[in-house]
Amino acid sequence: MSHFAAIIPAAKAPIVVQKVETPTVGPHELLIKNELVGLLPIDAKLAKAAILPLQYPAILDTSFGGTVVAVGDKVTGFNVGDKVAAAKTAGAVGNKFSAFQQYVVTRDITTSNIPKRIDLNIPVSLIGNLSTVVGLFTLSAGLGRPDLEGQGSAKDYKVLVYGGTSSVGSLSVQYVTHAGYKVVTTTSPKHESFVSKLGALRVIDHTQNQEALVNQLVEEGPYDLVVDAISIPSTLRIAGAVLSAQGGGDVYALLPPFGPDTLPQDVRHKFGS
Repeated sequence: MSHFAAIIPAAKAPIVVQKVETPTVGPHELLIKNELVGLLPIDAKLAKAAILPLQYPAILDTSFGGTVVAVGDKVTGFNVGDKVAAAKTAGAVGNKFSAFQQYVVTRDITTSNIPKRIDLNIPVSLIGNLSTVVGLFTLSAGLGRPDLEGQGSAKDYKVLVYGGTSSVGSLSVQYVTHAGYKVVTTTSPKHESFVSKLGALRVIDHTQNQEALVNQLVEEGPYDLVVDAISIPSTLRIAGAVLSAQGGGDVYALLPPFGPDTLPQDVRHKFGS
């Protein structure tokens, strides 16, 4: 049996769609008929800029959802026909675990059963990036978690989330605001209405020139925590300038530096897996 997959044949080469052999499952593995793929910004960077080493030909993406069509030995709690959302297990090697294809192998430990009444879009969009948000704000930065039963008590603590329209950025604004913290974020005028509904205290237009943008962000501070949800050199420079204007500190980034940082001397690039 074979199926179609989106493949990068070599570093920075255009993606091609071609047939690949459909794999069999091993212990603790499931074979999923793929129905929905979560798009992550890192995939574009991997495909177009080859920012991390990959074994080519390569298949990308890590979060997806669909229907279980085969169950391996030692798997419990899953049956053929189940609707599931899954994330690629950290450290998994081989294209069979990547999501840009019609059939994907996943480990049971990073797969979740989804009730039939739930739109698959919701868990697939959350399963990759929600864990990033929790890890960043609660485990790394030490902020409290939202109260699932209601709005958290108001706290005298202000967070800058650069990039409120992005997947991680929009989740961040909701997560931090619901926990009771004040949030300032950025977006374009086109998406201001969407981002405003997420709960941010202020939404700043990031399409203005850099000097005006930095000045406006500084005026809304000072910030107890600065997070760059985009984390490319141009956005890191803006976040770094804002931090430096209030005395320096750590800018939390979603990507490690892939070259010499251009941050001010009193600003540190903070990244964690």
